[in-house]
Amino acid sequence: MPRIDIARIRKERNMSQSELAQQLQITQSFLSAIENGKSPLPPEKEAKIMEIFGLESLDSYFIGGAQEAPAKSINDMSEGDLFNRLLSRFHEQAHQKDSQEHHHHGHHERMSMLEEANSRLLNRIDALLERNDRLANENDSLRQEIDGLRKQLYELKSLKS
Repeated sequence: MPRIDIARIRKERNMSQSELAQQLQITQSFLSAIENGKSPLPPEKEAKIMEIFGLESLDSYFIGGAQEAPAKSINDMSEGDLFNRLLSRFHEQAHQKDSQEHHHHGHHERMSMLEEANSRLLNRIDALLERNDRLANENDSLRQEIDGLRKQLYELKSLKS
């Protein structure tokens, strides 16, 4: 399925991901997922991108077909990929419901809150993994120190005998 090469548009105009995300009123992590093809670009954001960059069309920025990465199976996805896939599905369903009922239920606000919560959780997971690595290294150092002390104790006992 073709998608818009937002990263190319953004880079051609020397704009950072966080700057564009702010103007689109989405999180930087969600924009990253969109740029990497992990989440679809919400249709209402296409018009906003054209407005932000002063474009009349996005036709020259479509990519797709063989250039896209093959879809991953759920078993091969990271927690972030799974969350973004779930979020995309939620977004699609909300749009379907909105078009059927012809009014807006604030799903974009809920999505934004979910994206921010996901970002905070992923940051917390990263911090915990770093702490776990530090503690594992400290544990290894202590084990080496204990082994050295045991060796010294054994040598002292050998000298006494």
